[in-house]
Amino acid sequence: MILLVLCFAGMRGEPVPQVFENQDKLHHLAGFACLTVSAFFAFPGTRLIWLLVWPLVGSMLIELEQSLMPLRTASLGDMVANALGFLCGMAVIFAWRKYQTIKLKKLTRVGIVER
Repeated sequence: MILLVLCFAGMRGEPVPQVFENQDKLHHLAGFACLTVSAFFAFPGTRLIWLLVWPLVGSMLIELEQSLMPLRTASLGDMVANALGFLCGMAVIFAWRKYQTIKLKKLTRVGIVER
C-alpha cells in the first residue's frame, strides 16, 4: 500500500501543494522510511541488502519519470531525501532487531524460551 501511495504521488501530473518550503522533502523522507520498514516486516526473510537496492532503484525511477513530465522536475534533493528516509527506516529496523534480541535473551534466562 505504501508503495502504491509513493508511486501515485510521484507520478502525478502536478506536484502536491506545499504548505511550507521543502515540504516535499519531508514527504520523501517519511515515505521511504515507511516503505523500508514495511518491506522489512512484509518480507522478514529478505536480506537487508535488498531493502537498500529496491527502494533506491525505485526512487531513481520515479525521479527519472518526473523529468519526462511537463509540470514536474527531477531533483537530486528528492533522491537525497529518499535515501535519508531509507536510512531512518533501517535505523528503526536495527533498533527493532536489537529489542527482539534483548527480549529473547531475557525470556531465555527466565526459562520461558528454550534454545
